[in-house]
Amino acid sequence: MKLSIFLIVFVSILGQIDAFVGRRLWQYRQQVEEVRRKQVDSQLQLLYKHKGYKQSPVKTYYLKQPLDHFNALSKELGKTYKQRYYVNAEYWFGPKSPVFLYIGGEGTLSSRAVEAGEIVDLAKKHNALIVGAEHRFYGASLNDDGLQLEELQHLSSQQALADLATFVNHIQKEYGIPDSTPWVSFGGSYPGALSAWFRLKYPHLVVAAVASSAPVQAVTNFEGYNEVVAASFKSDLVGGSQECLDMIKKGFQTIDSMIADGKYDQLRTDFKSCNMLSMIPDQVLFVSNLAGYFMGVAQYNNEIPGQNISHVCKVMLSTSDPYQNLITLNQESLDQAHEPCMDNCFMNYTSSFANTTVDKNAFGPGIRQWTYQTCSQFGYYQTCDVDTTCPFSHLMDLENSDIQMCRDVFKIDTSDVDVNVQFSNDYYGGNHTQQSKIIFVNGSIDPWHKLSILTNQTTVGSYSVFIPGTAHCADLSPQHDTDTVELKNARQEIASLVGQFLEEAYTKKF
Repeated sequence: MKLSIFLIVFVSILGQIDAFVGRRLWQYRQQVEEVRRKQVDSQLQLLYKHKGYKQSPVKTYYLKQPLDHFNALSKELGKTYKQRYYVNAEYWFGPKSPVFLYIGGEGTLSSRAVEAGEIVDLAKKHNALIVGAEHRFYGASLNDDGLQLEELQHLSSQQALADLATFVNHIQKEYGIPDSTPWVSFGGSYPGALSAWFRLKYPHLVVAAVASSAPVQAVTNFEGYNEVVAASFKSDLVGGSQECLDMIKKGFQTIDSMIADGKYDQLRTDFKSCNMLSMIPDQVLFVSNLAGYFMGVAQYNNEIPGQNISHVCKVMLSTSDPYQNLITLNQESLDQAHEPCMDNCFMNYTSSFANTTVDKNAFGPGIRQWTYQTCSQFGYYQTCDVDTTCPFSHLMDLENSDIQMCRDVFKIDTSDVDVNVQFSNDYYGGNHTQQSKIIFVNGSIDPWHKLSILTNQTTVGSYSVFIPGTAHCADLSPQHDTDTVELKNARQEIASLVGQFLEEAYTKKF
């Protein structure tokens, strides 16, 4: 059996988005990244040894990009940044073979993005050149002053798409690729939305797009996120049940009652809080951190060994006391993170958004940058309002979400966030795209599918691939023996559509 099928995809292949969920979901995501990085590094080492390679075939380059594509004066003043990108020509047959573009998102893009996963499997089949472009203001594609507030005005999806257009032209010149050669874009989560939008706004540059877990509908108050989390913990497809969901709800109801009764010291002791919980912001962060663990398990189901919906439900049903079961899960989460206590200090939390120190060698998400993008374009604030099916604390409402960071950190009035969100939907069309040959791929237990496109849009020729029982960006990972039948069938459908679009491009039917 080929070694390549055992490769586990690196974080840059599965972009994720998080708005306000406290510190815990950010930590959970970073733990997922670390697991993926170690797995893919070890597996690629074995693969390259098997092939007789002394080093990776992927090359790393930097492209000077304008800081503002839409301001001629900015270009005259020479305001630029260097965009990191990767090239994998291992399967490429030459200038007439297609080019597959992997789009980076709200975090560091690793070379692993063009070394493993669905894009590589399809590149082998179609002899494609694979290129990956890191998103401006993330990873190494960031100026030394890039996190300063006055510089963040140049961080937007529109500027990122313009970067991609310039990048396509650059690759064409560097590799002698004619305009007639078809390009296909790939991305997952926010980069999945970028992939769809690149096809929408630059159809002359990209003939088709794969948009996995793509939240193309911007929304300020994202109530649907935790409604899907609730449905996921109820789903028997992944080891959930109604009884499990009920126990989660009861556990958080007990905590809300204890907060209302002023039992802060007991909560601090039971859940090993590093700090007192007498202040309301710290209480909100506390319940958000607890909920963040469940949200992380649902969004990244099975990404961390032993951490999945089935396991959580076993613990939640292990005794008749839901409060005690929450304590047990919280301890597991602390042990997993190698932390003696949970930092529920709101002031400590906000400091991560105000940090303007640039570390180009860091892996993981750009918390400050991404939060700015939620304020300036997308919203996506995951709440737990009373009139929803959310099983967590109702202290997690919009007023207590990261939307307050817009005002306090980025000087964007909270009333303007709705305006910014509406503009994004008007500019891109939300979840009613008017462009053909876009494949929207979503998993049923992924909370972000609520903001994607879930049905075929036959009038424009876009397609939906919906996968029961799978989580965030599951299709982008490499094939594995443990893949469900539904996931295998979905990959075949995606491969068939990509092949169809390429054939149409080569025969000039598009």
